[in-house]
Amino acid sequence: MNWSGSWATLHTRFRRWAENGTFERMLREAQAQADADGEVDWLVSVDTTKIHHACDALGRPLGSTVTGGNTNDCTQFTDVMAAIWVPCIGPGRPRVRPLPRLG
Repeated sequence: MNWSGSWATLHTRFRRWAENGTFERMLREAQAQADADGEVDWLVSVDTTKIHHACDALGRPLGSTVTGGNTNDCTQFTDVMAAIWVPCIGPGRPRVRPLPRLG
């Protein structure tokens, strides 16, 4: 990918994509594809920053909440887990929990 161009053009495009949901759609598509390929490992960990993440075992984000800097992760656990939303490719509702393990 060629990123040549003025910084102002790149900055404007970044802001536009952030505001119009392009980055969110890109993340959802990547999540859906990874899940369809069986690559989402549902061993969840929660990050300890102002942005509270639920990630799969490989560190890929599944859901997040944003709070003030002095908010403890343990107070956000329920909200972060409720924010997990992995769309599926094709018809069907998004997954919000792992599939049951067989055997």
